Amino acid sequence: MFESMEGSLYHLIKTRNGRSLAGGLVCSIFHQIVAGLDHIHAYGYFHRDMKPENVLVTTTGYFDYATVSPIAPPNAPKEKDVVAIIKLADFSLARETKSIPPPYTEYVSTRWYRAPEVLLLSRDYSNPVDMWALGTIMAELVNLQPLFPGSDQVDQVARICEILGDPSDKYGIDDTGSTIGGGAWANGDRLAQAVGFQFPKVRAILPTIRVCSNADSTIDSAQGLLLSVQGDGPAVVDRLYTKPSMV
Repeated sequence: MFESMEGSLYHLIKTRNGRSLAGGLVCSIFHQIVAGLDHIHAYGYFHRDMKPENVLVTTTGYFDYATVSPIAPPNAPKEKDVVAIIKLADFSLARETKSIPPPYTEYVSTRWYRAPEVLLLSRDYSNPVDMWALGTIMAELVNLQPLFPGSDQVDQVARICEILGDPSDKYGIDDTGSTIGGGAWANGDRLAQAVGFQFPKVRAILPTIRVCSNADSTIDSAQGLLLSVQGDGPAVVDRLYTKPSMV
């Protein structure tokens, strides 16, 4: 139980009418969601239904945000936008992780924000499904439209591959030294084989979406969050939980 909120991220996005959010506002929302997820994960729970409708928002006036664009000049004008207080809501699908280990139910979360392993009917999943959803939410905040609006589970996986590429390490590395696309995902290959699904061979096309200017204190792109959670290592989650610097 907490105080009444004005609306949700879904409503905030709809009211923008195509006008982008200030970079500093996106970064603030990102930090608050991460703080909320850190709290519930630290106490042994995960949400399982992260989506814009379940992230509540109340605005409290306006603020002149410093630009977070990596190509903005040092004297770039500040961006005036609302100040948003964020709270996570609707824990009806939340599950405890410490005393109730997997397997969990196959159906979790709204399809557009569902992690690939859950789309492939895995019942052995945990906190990273919340982090995947966070990546899709942040991309939606930047683009003002859903990143993966699949019509069914097969179409959902296909849309993910169209943008992030199939889970393969055969596409080389980019100019930052990172693997192009999702990289190898052995567990994903096993899950796909078990349900008779074959990943389409597609090279990643998603450009970097910078969420915050300080890459040392928090993940610096929605793409990096999605691709890292899709892989077999949880290191990205640990990076997200470092205390962020204020913007």
